[in-house]
Amino acid sequence: MKLPFILHIPSSPLSVELQLLSPLSDGRNALHWQHELSELRSEHDISLAEFYNDNEFVVAATTGQIYKGNVEGELTLFTSLQVMGIDGGKGWLDKTRQEFWYAITAPMDDEQGDRLYGWSLRDWSLIGEMQLPEYLDIQQLHRRSDGNFVFYHKRSRDLHKRSQGFWVINPVTAEAEYHALNSLPAAGRFKIRNMLALCPKRDLALLPFVDALPYKESDGELQLGFQLQLIDLNSFNTLWVKTLRWLGNDSEQMLDIDIRQTLKAYFAGEAVDDDELEDALEEWVDTLKGIRFSDNEDACWLCWRDGVLRKIYLSHRQQDHQLAAMSALVKPAQLNESADWPNPLNQVAFHQYAYHLQSLSEQQLAVINFDIKVVDISKVKPCDNEFEQLVVGYQDGKQAELVMSEVYRMAYTEEGLNVINIDYLALPECLLEGLQQMRQRTACLAEHVKGSRLEWLIEDRDGSKRTEAEFAAMAIELPTAAELMALMVEDLCDYGDACSLRSSQHKAALSDIVAALAEFDIAHLPLVSRYLNTIDLGRFGDFHIQHTLAVIQQKYGQSLFYKLKYNKFIKSLPPQLT
Repeated sequence: MKLPFILHIPSSPLSVELQLLSPLSDGRNALHWQHELSELRSEHDISLAEFYNDNEFVVAATTGQIYKGNVEGELTLFTSLQVMGIDGGKGWLDKTRQEFWYAITAPMDDEQGDRLYGWSLRDWSLIGEMQLPEYLDIQQLHRRSDGNFVFYHKRSRDLHKRSQGFWVINPVTAEAEYHALNSLPAAGRFKIRNMLALCPKRDLALLPFVDALPYKESDGELQLGFQLQLIDLNSFNTLWVKTLRWLGNDSEQMLDIDIRQTLKAYFAGEAVDDDELEDALEEWVDTLKGIRFSDNEDACWLCWRDGVLRKIYLSHRQQDHQLAAMSALVKPAQLNESADWPNPLNQVAFHQYAYHLQSLSEQQLAVINFDIKVVDISKVKPCDNEFEQLVVGYQDGKQAELVMSEVYRMAYTEEGLNVINIDYLALPECLLEGLQQMRQRTACLAEHVKGSRLEWLIEDRDGSKRTEAEFAAMAIELPTAAELMALMVEDLCDYGDACSLRSSQHKAALSDIVAALAEFDIAHLPLVSRYLNTIDLGRFGDFHIQHTLAVIQQKYGQSLFYKLKYNKFIKSLPPQLT
């Protein structure tokens, strides 16, 4: 059943936000609520955001944070795990079993290791915690239909020693078993995200086959056959190896003749330099941009770097999913802009944006790169001629208009920001000019507060932007800068509704400036105390407990020189902070 709600993470330079939207009949989206995920630094930190029933959802970040929430707007940070490694953690939501699993590289004793955690979504109780084999690619976490987890694994970066296979992890017994494939991985250095597709629904994996390379020459043109192999993820047998596209002179923009000659020479048994071969293999596999199994039929879409698509049709499970047919080579061509198709991806949840190819319906396929092309696939069908081409139309997907109240607009969009324009952020005199503008506005706060929001964005002529925290850190040591910031804080404390003003969902107004002043000079602690006795600590106290007070204790609390002033400051704090 399609839910009437959408989880969306908008692109924003200021913070990471989670929105609950609902699609309207005219193609627009209505905003129900928006929450800041203050622990995250970038929208790219989000690994998964998805409903697991009609009312509740889970959000997982690569940086170890796992949130749980519901459509009423309740959002809780369930846990925050320490994550090591470059790529971060990976979540897996099993709606059928109502389980959530999360794999990370975590600290273990004095070293680090890969671990897998599992929770029951019925009560969020921990149901599994196990150590994984070393050197796994955490981002390759998938679950088989029998409940076991599988990780694609490539062994050895050495060209002549490399091998590939799958680790199978039993979540009940924590037993791990490696199954080697009877084929070579595509290339030693190549990242495998685009060229490997797993289909948990059918327990299949589709990936390039480079043990051999078919080629043919005619009239001076060298054509190479791009082969893929289909793997049964239960038996790990190769179900078939097929050539799915011939690349010749017409594909020279993504694979030039020198690379094709190098590959031909190697697979013909000639001596080839290892580095040249490695580069050629990587270029070869990189021509394949994406693989996407269809959710609703035994089929799969392939997309190459030049934009050419091909649909392959599989037989049923009883016939071992053999290759039943292929479509013509599909070449999208842009339609007249006047058609003005809405972007269908505006009507789906965040987790589906992760795919390079997204089946939208029987008539539309989204090809996702830095833009979104909505391709008309209504005429795509099986074709006997593997060289035949089919030109189809596409339109650029357009962002849906967001419908919200004026209160939400001031609270969540850039319209609610106090924007300070200066010449150049690199010049000290311009930073002071920006602070003077900010002080002028705090001196008459009633004219510049946007609803209950006092959030700053400083922008220069080059388009560079800084948040309040970034700007305060840049300017604090300049002559008179701290004095200007202190005046701003005094203005806020004198304002009648100061306790309700915020700079973000988890910070009171001027929180970052107050934290900068506290760290800069102990002389500002009385003002910091006045500020902390003014704001709503029930809503905004956590930031100052975790940051401001922690910095003050570290810098001044251990020094005999600062002892009297520090103790006086501690005694002046509101009871909630002592």
